[in-house]
Amino acid sequence: MKRLDQLTFTRFIAIIVVLFFHGGGGVYLKAIDFFPLSPILVSATTSVTYLYVLSGFVMSLVNYRPGEKFNVGKYWTARFLRLYPLYLLSFILVCLYYSDSIAQIKLQKTLANVLILQAWIPRYAQSFNFAAWSMTVEFFFYAVFPFFTMWAYRQSMKKLIWGSLILWAVSQTIHNALWVGYFPEYENFLVYFPIFHISSFILGAVGGIWYLREGRDREYRSNKTLTVFAGGVLLACAYIVISSRLPSLPHGLQLMTGMLAPVLTVVIVALALDKSWLSKFFNTPALITLGDTSYGLYILHVPFFWLYERALNNLNIADPKQIFDLTFLPLTIGLVLLIHFYFDQPLRIWLKKILQNVSMPILFLDLGLLGLSIYLAFNLRIDMGREYALYRPIALAMFWSAFVLRTIFTVGFNASNPAILYGSFMQFVRPVLISVTAGTMALGLIIFIGYSVGWFHNFPRSILVTDWGIMLALSLLVRYGFRRAGVYAPKPLSA
Repeated sequence: MKRLDQLTFTRFIAIIVVLFFHGGGGVYLKAIDFFPLSPILVSATTSVTYLYVLSGFVMSLVNYRPGEKFNVGKYWTARFLRLYPLYLLSFILVCLYYSDSIAQIKLQKTLANVLILQAWIPRYAQSFNFAAWSMTVEFFFYAVFPFFTMWAYRQSMKKLIWGSLILWAVSQTIHNALWVGYFPEYENFLVYFPIFHISSFILGAVGGIWYLREGRDREYRSNKTLTVFAGGVLLACAYIVISSRLPSLPHGLQLMTGMLAPVLTVVIVALALDKSWLSKFFNTPALITLGDTSYGLYILHVPFFWLYERALNNLNIADPKQIFDLTFLPLTIGLVLLIHFYFDQPLRIWLKKILQNVSMPILFLDLGLLGLSIYLAFNLRIDMGREYALYRPIALAMFWSAFVLRTIFTVGFNASNPAILYGSFMQFVRPVLISVTAGTMALGLIIFIGYSVGWFHNFPRSILVTDWGIMLALSLLVRYGFRRAGVYAPKPLSA
Protein backbone atom coordinates (compact mmCIF):
# COMPACT_ATOMS: atom_id res chain seq x y z
CA MET A 1 0.00 0.00 0.00
CA LYS A 2 1.45 3.36 -1.07
CA ARG A 3 1.89 5.82 1.77
CA LEU A 4 -0.65 8.62 2.01
CA ASP A 5 1.88 11.31 2.80
CA GLN A 6 -0.70 14.06 2.95
CA LEU A 7 -1.64 12.58 6.33
CA THR A 8 1.93 12.56 7.64
CA PHE A 9 2.32 16.30 8.11
CA THR A 10 -0.97 16.54 10.04
CA ARG A 11 0.70 14.50 12.80
CA PHE A 12 3.33 17.22 13.14
CA ILE A 13 0.61 19.90 13.40
CA ALA A 14 -1.16 17.98 16.16
CA ILE A 15 2.06 17.52 18.12
CA ILE A 16 2.97 21.21 17.80
CA VAL A 17 -0.38 21.95 19.47
CA VAL A 18 0.53 19.54 22.29
CA LEU A 19 3.91 21.27 22.62
CA PHE A 20 2.17 24.67 22.78
CA PHE A 21 -0.10 23.31 25.52
CA HIS A 22 2.97 22.21 27.51
CA GLY A 23 4.48 25.70 27.36
CA GLY A 24 6.95 25.24 24.52
CA GLY A 25 5.51 27.75 22.06
CA GLY A 26 7.36 30.81 23.33
CA VAL A 27 7.24 33.89 21.11
CA TYR A 28 5.86 31.82 18.21
CA LEU A 29 2.67 31.06 20.11
CA LYS A 30 2.39 34.60 21.47
CA ALA A 31 2.46 36.00 17.92
CA ILE A 32 -0.76 34.17 16.99
CA ASP A 33 -2.35 33.84 20.43
CA PHE A 34 -5.63 35.71 19.94
CA PHE A 35 -9.30 34.71 19.97
CA PRO A 36 -10.68 32.56 18.37
CA LEU A 37 -7.30 30.92 17.61
CA SER A 38 -6.21 30.88 21.26
CA PRO A 39 -8.19 27.82 22.44
CA ILE A 40 -7.44 25.92 19.21
CA LEU A 41 -3.68 26.44 19.50
CA VAL A 42 -3.58 24.78 22.92
CA SER A 43 -6.28 22.13 22.35
CA ALA A 44 -3.97 19.27 23.27
CA THR A 45 -6.90 17.08 24.31
CA THR A 46 -8.38 17.11 20.81
CA SER A 47 -4.93 16.76 19.25
CA VAL A 48 -4.25 13.60 21.24
CA THR A 49 -7.59 12.17 20.12
CA TYR A 50 -6.64 13.00 16.53
CA LEU A 51 -3.32 11.18 16.93
CA TYR A 52 -5.10 8.08 18.26
CA VAL A 53 -7.61 8.08 15.40
CA LEU A 54 -4.81 8.62 12.87
CA SER A 55 -2.82 5.78 14.46
CA GLY A 56 -5.73 3.37 13.94
CA PHE A 57 -6.23 4.55 10.36
CA VAL A 58 -2.55 4.13 9.45
CA MET A 59 -2.34 0.72 11.19
CA SER A 60 -5.15 -0.52 8.96
CA LEU A 61 -3.56 0.95 5.83
CA VAL A 62 -0.32 -0.88 6.50
CA ASN A 63 -1.53 -4.15 8.02
CA TYR A 64 -5.07 -4.93 6.82
CA ARG A 65 -4.50 -7.80 4.37
CA PRO A 66 -7.51 -10.17 4.30
CA GLY A 67 -5.80 -12.61 1.94
CA GLU A 68 -2.73 -13.00 4.14
CA LYS A 69 -2.04 -14.44 7.56
CA PHE A 70 -1.48 -11.73 10.16
CA ASN A 71 2.04 -12.16 11.55
CA VAL A 72 1.44 -10.94 15.10
CA GLY A 73 5.04 -11.31 16.26
CA LYS A 74 6.42 -9.43 13.26
CA TYR A 75 3.87 -6.66 13.79
CA TRP A 76 4.70 -6.24 17.48
CA THR A 77 8.43 -6.28 16.74
CA ALA A 78 8.01 -3.55 14.12
CA ARG A 79 6.01 -1.36 16.49
CA PHE A 80 8.51 -1.91 19.30
CA LEU A 81 11.42 -0.90 17.07
CA ARG A 82 9.53 2.16 15.87
CA LEU A 83 8.71 3.53 19.32
CA TYR A 84 10.89 2.13 22.07
CA PRO A 85 14.40 3.44 21.22
CA LEU A 86 13.31 7.09 21.38
CA TYR A 87 11.05 6.32 24.33
CA LEU A 88 14.04 4.92 26.21
CA LEU A 89 16.19 7.91 25.19
CA SER A 90 13.56 10.29 26.58
CA PHE A 91 13.41 8.27 29.80
CA ILE A 92 17.20 8.41 30.22
CA LEU A 93 17.15 12.18 29.69
CA VAL A 94 14.47 12.57 32.37
CA CYS A 95 16.56 10.43 34.72
CA LEU A 96 19.48 12.76 33.99
CA TYR A 97 17.30 15.71 34.96
CA TYR A 98 16.34 13.97 38.21
CA SER A 99 19.83 12.60 38.85
CA ASP A 100 20.03 14.17 42.32
CA SER A 101 16.90 12.39 43.52
CA ILE A 102 16.67 9.31 41.30
CA ALA A 103 17.79 7.01 44.12
CA GLN A 104 14.71 7.97 46.16
CA ILE A 105 12.22 7.02 43.43
CA LYS A 106 10.35 3.77 44.01
CA LEU A 107 11.59 0.83 41.99
CA GLN A 108 7.98 -0.03 41.08
CA LYS A 109 7.49 3.42 39.54
CA THR A 110 10.74 3.08 37.60
CA LEU A 111 9.76 -0.36 36.34
CA ALA A 112 6.32 0.85 35.29
CA ASN A 113 7.93 3.53 33.13
CA VAL A 114 10.63 1.30 31.67
CA LEU A 115 8.00 -1.31 30.70
CA ILE A 116 5.59 1.42 29.45
CA LEU A 117 2.88 0.46 31.95
CA GLN A 118 2.57 3.76 33.83
CA ALA A 119 -0.88 4.76 32.56
CA TRP A 120 -2.34 1.48 33.85
CA ILE A 121 -1.39 2.60 37.37
CA PRO A 122 -3.09 5.99 37.90
CA ARG A 123 -0.70 7.21 40.60
CA TYR A 124 2.23 6.63 38.20
CA ALA A 125 0.55 7.96 35.04
CA GLN A 126 2.35 11.33 35.13
CA SER A 127 5.65 10.13 36.56
CA PHE A 128 8.98 10.82 34.85
CA ASN A 129 8.19 12.13 31.33
CA PHE A 130 4.57 13.18 31.85
CA ALA A 131 3.86 13.13 28.09
CA ALA A 132 4.91 9.47 27.85
CA TRP A 133 1.66 8.18 29.36
CA SER A 134 0.26 8.06 25.84
CA MET A 135 2.83 5.42 24.90
CA THR A 136 1.12 3.06 27.35
CA VAL A 137 -2.08 3.73 25.44
CA GLU A 138 -0.41 3.21 22.06
CA PHE A 139 1.12 -0.10 23.12
CA PHE A 140 -2.30 -1.19 24.36
CA PHE A 141 -3.67 -0.37 20.91
CA TYR A 142 -0.93 -2.44 19.30
CA ALA A 143 -1.70 -5.36 21.62
CA VAL A 144 -5.35 -5.27 20.56
CA PHE A 145 -4.98 -4.41 16.86
CA PRO A 146 -3.90 -7.81 15.42
CA PHE A 147 -6.86 -9.59 17.00
CA PHE A 148 -9.30 -6.85 16.02
CA THR A 149 -8.00 -6.99 12.45
CA MET A 150 -8.30 -10.78 12.17
CA TRP A 151 -11.85 -10.47 13.48
CA ALA A 152 -12.58 -7.62 11.04
CA TYR A 153 -11.57 -9.80 8.06
CA ARG A 154 -14.83 -11.74 8.54
CA GLN A 155 -17.15 -8.79 9.16
CA SER A 156 -19.19 -6.67 6.78
CA MET A 157 -18.34 -2.99 6.42
CA LYS A 158 -21.74 -2.04 7.80
CA LYS A 159 -21.19 -4.11 10.93
CA LEU A 160 -17.73 -2.62 11.47
CA ILE A 161 -18.98 0.95 11.14
CA TRP A 162 -21.96 0.51 13.43
CA GLY A 163 -19.95 -1.55 15.89
CA SER A 164 -17.25 1.12 16.16
CA LEU A 165 -19.85 3.86 16.61
CA ILE A 166 -21.65 1.90 19.32
CA LEU A 167 -18.35 1.27 21.10
CA TRP A 168 -17.63 5.01 20.90
CA ALA A 169 -21.10 5.94 22.20
CA VAL A 170 -20.91 3.49 25.12
CA SER A 171 -17.38 4.61 25.97
CA GLN A 172 -18.36 8.28 25.90
CA THR A 173 -21.46 7.70 28.02
CA ILE A 174 -19.55 5.82 30.70
CA HIS A 175 -16.57 8.12 30.68
CA ASN A 176 -18.53 11.37 30.77
CA ALA A 177 -20.69 10.07 33.61
CA LEU A 178 -17.54 9.22 35.56
CA TRP A 179 -15.96 12.54 34.59
CA VAL A 180 -18.87 14.62 35.86
CA GLY A 181 -19.05 12.63 39.08
CA TYR A 182 -15.39 12.04 39.92
CA PHE A 183 -13.24 14.75 38.33
CA PRO A 184 -10.81 15.94 39.66
CA GLU A 185 -10.57 13.39 42.51
CA TYR A 186 -9.67 10.60 40.08
CA GLU A 187 -8.11 12.73 37.34
CA ASN A 188 -5.19 10.41 36.57
CA PHE A 189 -7.57 7.49 36.08
CA LEU A 190 -10.16 9.40 34.07
CA VAL A 191 -7.68 11.14 31.75
CA TYR A 192 -4.96 8.56 31.18
CA PHE A 193 -6.36 5.05 31.64
CA PRO A 194 -5.90 3.20 28.30
CA ILE A 195 -9.37 1.60 28.16
CA PHE A 196 -11.00 5.02 27.78
CA HIS A 197 -9.07 5.70 24.56
CA ILE A 198 -9.61 2.47 22.62
CA SER A 199 -12.78 3.69 20.86
CA SER A 200 -10.81 6.47 19.11
CA PHE A 201 -8.27 3.99 17.79
CA ILE A 202 -10.97 1.54 16.64
CA LEU A 203 -12.85 4.28 14.80
CA GLY A 204 -9.65 5.18 12.97
CA ALA A 205 -8.93 1.53 12.18
CA VAL A 206 -12.43 1.07 10.76
CA GLY A 207 -11.96 4.25 8.72
CA GLY A 208 -8.79 2.72 7.27
CA ILE A 209 -10.60 -0.55 6.47
CA TRP A 210 -13.38 1.37 4.69
CA TYR A 211 -10.79 3.27 2.68
CA LEU A 212 -9.12 0.03 1.59
CA ARG A 213 -12.33 -1.88 0.88
CA GLU A 214 -14.39 0.83 -0.80
CA GLY A 215 -13.05 4.38 -0.68
CA ARG A 216 -9.84 4.23 -2.69
CA ASP A 217 -11.53 2.57 -5.68
CA ARG A 218 -14.06 5.38 -6.06
CA GLU A 219 -13.52 8.63 -7.87
CA TYR A 220 -14.24 11.74 -5.80
CA ARG A 221 -14.05 15.27 -7.09
CA SER A 222 -11.40 17.31 -5.33
CA ASN A 223 -13.83 20.04 -4.34
CA LYS A 224 -16.02 17.42 -2.59
CA THR A 225 -13.23 15.83 -0.51
CA LEU A 226 -11.79 19.25 0.30
CA THR A 227 -15.19 20.48 1.43
CA VAL A 228 -15.73 17.48 3.69
CA PHE A 229 -12.22 17.87 5.13
CA ALA A 230 -12.64 21.60 5.73
CA GLY A 231 -16.12 21.08 7.17
CA GLY A 232 -14.85 18.50 9.65
CA VAL A 233 -11.93 20.70 10.71
CA LEU A 234 -14.22 23.72 11.15
CA LEU A 235 -16.71 21.66 13.16
CA ALA A 236 -13.98 20.41 15.48
CA CYS A 237 -12.55 23.93 15.86
CA ALA A 238 -16.00 25.37 16.55
CA TYR A 239 -16.56 22.80 19.28
CA ILE A 240 -13.17 23.63 20.85
CA VAL A 241 -13.85 27.38 20.80
CA ILE A 242 -17.44 27.15 22.08
CA SER A 243 -16.65 24.66 24.84
CA SER A 244 -13.74 26.82 25.99
CA ARG A 245 -16.25 29.65 26.61
CA LEU A 246 -18.49 27.46 28.77
CA PRO A 247 -16.68 27.16 32.11
CA SER A 248 -19.66 25.39 33.66
CA LEU A 249 -18.75 22.28 31.67
CA PRO A 250 -16.17 20.05 33.40
CA HIS A 251 -12.86 20.88 31.71
CA GLY A 252 -14.83 22.30 28.80
CA LEU A 253 -15.64 18.69 27.88
CA GLN A 254 -12.54 18.76 25.66
CA LEU A 255 -11.69 15.21 26.58
CA MET A 256 -8.77 13.20 25.28
CA THR A 257 -10.97 10.12 25.37
CA GLY A 258 -12.53 10.60 21.96
CA MET A 259 -15.36 13.10 22.16
CA LEU A 260 -14.60 14.28 18.61
CA ALA A 261 -13.28 10.96 17.31
CA PRO A 262 -16.07 10.38 14.71
CA VAL A 263 -15.57 13.87 13.27
CA LEU A 264 -11.80 13.42 13.19
CA THR A 265 -12.19 10.05 11.47
CA VAL A 266 -14.16 11.75 8.68
CA VAL A 267 -11.45 14.44 8.45
CA ILE A 268 -8.73 11.81 8.03
CA VAL A 269 -10.68 9.75 5.47
CA ALA A 270 -11.50 12.88 3.45
CA LEU A 271 -7.84 13.93 3.38
CA ALA A 272 -6.79 10.39 2.40
CA LEU A 273 -9.15 10.57 -0.58
CA ASP A 274 -8.26 14.14 -1.46
CA LYS A 275 -6.24 14.99 -4.57
CA SER A 276 -6.55 18.77 -4.41
CA TRP A 277 -3.89 21.46 -3.99
CA LEU A 278 -3.97 20.86 -0.24
CA SER A 279 -2.79 17.26 -0.53
CA LYS A 280 -0.12 18.29 -3.02
CA PHE A 281 1.09 20.89 -0.55
CA PHE A 282 1.10 18.41 2.34
CA ASN A 283 3.11 16.05 0.12
CA THR A 284 6.01 18.51 0.01
CA PRO A 285 9.16 16.56 1.02
CA ALA A 286 10.07 19.00 3.81
CA LEU A 287 6.61 18.69 5.37
CA ILE A 288 6.68 14.90 5.07
CA THR A 289 10.04 14.86 6.89
CA LEU A 290 8.58 16.96 9.70
CA GLY A 291 5.71 14.51 9.95
CA ASP A 292 8.06 11.54 10.03
CA THR A 293 10.02 13.08 12.91
CA SER A 294 6.94 14.14 14.88
CA TYR A 295 7.03 11.17 17.24
CA GLY A 296 10.53 12.22 18.31
CA LEU A 297 9.26 15.75 18.87
CA TYR A 298 6.44 14.43 21.04
CA ILE A 299 8.40 12.03 23.22
CA LEU A 300 11.51 14.23 23.63
CA HIS A 301 10.10 17.73 24.06
CA VAL A 302 9.50 17.40 27.81
CA PRO A 303 13.06 16.36 28.80
CA PHE A 304 14.46 18.87 26.31
CA PHE A 305 12.29 21.57 27.92
CA TRP A 306 13.45 20.74 31.44
CA LEU A 307 17.14 20.31 30.66
CA TYR A 308 17.37 23.39 28.42
CA GLU A 309 15.53 25.59 30.90
CA ARG A 310 17.85 24.44 33.71
CA ALA A 311 20.95 25.00 31.55
CA LEU A 312 19.91 28.58 30.74
CA ASN A 313 19.11 29.34 34.38
CA ASN A 314 22.53 28.03 35.42
CA LEU A 315 24.32 30.36 33.01
CA ASN A 316 23.44 33.46 35.09
CA ILE A 317 22.45 35.42 31.98
CA ALA A 318 20.25 38.52 32.15
CA ASP A 319 16.98 37.13 30.81
CA PRO A 320 17.01 33.33 30.39
CA LYS A 321 13.22 33.22 29.94
CA GLN A 322 13.37 35.49 26.89
CA ILE A 323 16.13 33.40 25.32
CA PHE A 324 14.20 30.23 26.08
CA ASP A 325 11.00 31.56 24.50
CA LEU A 326 12.88 32.56 21.37
CA THR A 327 15.05 29.48 20.87
CA PHE A 328 13.37 26.44 22.41
CA LEU A 329 11.00 25.57 19.56
CA PRO A 330 13.46 25.86 16.62
CA LEU A 331 16.26 24.21 18.61
CA THR A 332 14.02 21.30 19.59
CA ILE A 333 12.81 20.74 16.03
CA GLY A 334 16.41 20.90 14.79
CA LEU A 335 17.65 18.45 17.43
CA VAL A 336 14.82 16.05 16.70
CA LEU A 337 15.65 16.12 12.98
CA LEU A 338 19.30 15.27 13.76
CA ILE A 339 18.23 12.47 16.11
CA HIS A 340 15.84 11.10 13.50
CA PHE A 341 18.47 10.86 10.74
CA TYR A 342 21.59 10.02 12.73
CA PHE A 343 20.28 8.03 15.71
CA ASP A 344 16.74 6.73 15.35
CA GLN A 345 16.79 5.51 11.74
CA PRO A 346 20.25 3.87 11.86
CA LEU A 347 19.48 2.26 15.23
CA ARG A 348 16.19 0.83 13.97
CA ILE A 349 17.90 -0.64 10.89
CA TRP A 350 20.62 -2.20 13.06
CA LEU A 351 18.15 -3.55 15.62
CA LYS A 352 15.98 -5.01 12.88
CA LYS A 353 18.94 -7.06 11.63
CA ILE A 354 19.87 -8.13 15.15
CA LEU A 355 16.33 -9.11 16.10
CA GLN A 356 15.77 -11.39 13.11
CA ASN A 357 16.93 -14.30 15.28
CA VAL A 358 15.36 -13.05 18.50
CA SER A 359 12.02 -14.02 20.02
CA MET A 360 10.50 -10.76 21.21
CA PRO A 361 8.09 -12.50 23.64
CA ILE A 362 11.03 -14.26 25.31
CA LEU A 363 13.07 -11.05 25.37
CA PHE A 364 10.18 -9.08 26.91
CA LEU A 365 9.65 -11.78 29.52
CA ASP A 366 13.35 -11.65 30.36
CA LEU A 367 13.08 -7.89 30.87
CA GLY A 368 10.28 -8.45 33.34
CA LEU A 369 12.16 -11.28 35.03
CA LEU A 370 15.28 -9.22 35.71
CA GLY A 371 13.29 -6.76 37.82
CA LEU A 372 11.57 -9.61 39.65
CA SER A 373 14.88 -11.41 40.16
CA ILE A 374 16.57 -8.37 41.72
CA TYR A 375 13.57 -7.69 43.93
CA LEU A 376 13.45 -11.30 45.18
CA ALA A 377 17.22 -11.39 45.73
CA PHE A 378 17.06 -8.35 48.00
CA ASN A 379 13.85 -9.52 49.67
CA LEU A 380 15.40 -12.90 50.56
CA ARG A 381 18.68 -11.39 51.78
CA ILE A 382 17.70 -8.28 53.78
CA ASP A 383 14.87 -6.70 55.72
CA MET A 384 12.88 -4.75 53.10
CA GLY A 385 11.94 -2.12 55.67
CA ARG A 386 14.60 -0.04 57.37
CA GLU A 387 17.58 -2.06 56.12
CA TYR A 388 16.51 -1.71 52.49
CA ALA A 389 17.11 2.06 52.59
CA LEU A 390 20.85 1.34 52.90
CA TYR A 391 20.78 -0.91 49.84
CA ARG A 392 18.40 1.12 47.69
CA PRO A 393 21.11 2.84 45.57
CA ILE A 394 22.68 -0.56 44.87
CA ALA A 395 19.30 -2.06 43.94
CA LEU A 396 18.65 0.75 41.45
CA ALA A 397 22.16 0.47 40.02
CA MET A 398 21.70 -3.29 39.62
CA PHE A 399 18.35 -2.85 37.94
CA TRP A 400 19.51 -0.24 35.42
CA SER A 401 22.71 -2.10 34.67
CA ALA A 402 20.84 -5.39 34.30
CA PHE A 403 18.24 -3.79 32.03
CA VAL A 404 20.96 -2.83 29.57
CA LEU A 405 23.62 -5.50 30.06
CA ARG A 406 21.45 -8.59 30.42
CA THR A 407 19.50 -7.58 27.33
CA ILE A 408 22.77 -7.23 25.40
CA PHE A 409 24.08 -10.56 26.67
CA THR A 410 20.77 -12.36 26.05
CA VAL A 411 20.79 -11.24 22.41
CA GLY A 412 24.56 -11.53 21.97
CA PHE A 413 24.80 -15.10 23.31
CA ASN A 414 21.74 -16.22 21.34
CA ALA A 415 19.73 -16.99 24.49
CA SER A 416 16.53 -15.54 23.00
CA ASN A 417 16.85 -17.36 19.67
CA PRO A 418 13.82 -19.67 19.20
CA ALA A 419 16.14 -22.23 17.57
CA ILE A 420 17.61 -23.22 20.97
CA LEU A 421 14.23 -24.32 22.32
CA TYR A 422 14.18 -27.62 20.44
CA GLY A 423 17.87 -28.51 20.45
CA SER A 424 19.70 -30.88 22.78
CA PHE A 425 19.90 -30.29 26.53
CA MET A 426 23.21 -28.44 26.21
CA GLN A 427 21.99 -26.40 23.25
CA PHE A 428 18.98 -25.43 25.36
CA VAL A 429 20.85 -24.59 28.59
CA ARG A 430 24.27 -23.30 27.47
CA PRO A 431 23.25 -19.92 25.92
CA VAL A 432 21.04 -19.08 28.90
CA LEU A 433 23.70 -20.12 31.43
CA ILE A 434 26.40 -18.09 29.67
CA SER A 435 24.27 -14.97 29.20
CA VAL A 436 22.98 -14.94 32.79
CA THR A 437 26.46 -15.61 34.20
CA ALA A 438 28.05 -12.92 32.04
CA GLY A 439 25.34 -10.50 33.11
CA THR A 440 25.92 -11.24 36.80
CA MET A 441 29.69 -10.84 36.43
CA ALA A 442 29.16 -7.47 34.72
CA LEU A 443 26.76 -6.40 37.47
CA GLY A 444 29.29 -7.43 40.09
CA LEU A 445 32.01 -5.40 38.39
CA ILE A 446 29.79 -2.29 38.27
CA ILE A 447 28.80 -2.65 41.94
CA PHE A 448 32.44 -3.21 42.94
CA ILE A 449 33.53 -0.08 41.04
CA GLY A 450 30.74 1.89 42.69
CA TYR A 451 31.78 0.57 46.10
CA SER A 452 35.44 1.37 45.43
CA VAL A 453 34.78 5.01 44.54
CA GLY A 454 32.35 5.53 47.40
CA TRP A 455 29.02 5.47 45.58
CA PHE A 456 27.82 2.56 47.71
CA HIS A 457 28.54 1.68 51.34
CA ASN A 458 28.28 -2.08 51.02
CA PHE A 459 29.04 -4.78 48.48
CA PRO A 460 26.28 -7.43 48.48
CA ARG A 461 28.07 -10.52 47.12
CA SER A 462 25.36 -12.86 48.41
CA ILE A 463 22.67 -10.82 46.65
CA LEU A 464 24.54 -11.15 43.37
CA VAL A 465 24.72 -14.94 43.79
CA THR A 466 21.03 -15.14 44.73
CA ASP A 467 20.06 -12.96 41.78
CA TRP A 468 22.13 -15.18 39.46
CA GLY A 469 20.33 -18.32 40.66
CA ILE A 470 16.86 -16.81 40.46
CA MET A 471 17.46 -15.27 37.02
CA LEU A 472 18.88 -18.51 35.64
CA ALA A 473 16.01 -20.61 37.01
CA LEU A 474 13.30 -18.23 35.79
CA SER A 475 14.89 -17.83 32.35
CA LEU A 476 15.12 -21.59 31.84
CA LEU A 477 11.57 -22.01 33.12
CA VAL A 478 10.23 -19.49 30.60
CA ARG A 479 11.97 -21.23 27.72
CA TYR A 480 10.83 -24.64 28.90
CA GLY A 481 7.27 -23.31 28.96
CA PHE A 482 7.58 -22.18 25.34
CA ARG A 483 8.99 -25.60 24.45
CA ARG A 484 6.21 -27.50 26.20
CA ALA A 485 3.59 -25.31 24.55
CA GLY A 486 5.07 -25.98 21.11
CA VAL A 487 5.72 -22.30 20.43
CA TYR A 488 8.25 -21.90 17.59
CA ALA A 489 8.22 -25.69 17.01
CA PRO A 490 9.85 -26.50 13.63
CA LYS A 491 7.47 -27.63 10.96
CA PRO A 492 7.79 -31.29 10.00
CA LEU A 493 9.45 -31.94 6.68
CA SER A 494 7.05 -32.92 3.93
CA ALA A 495 7.48 -36.39 2.44
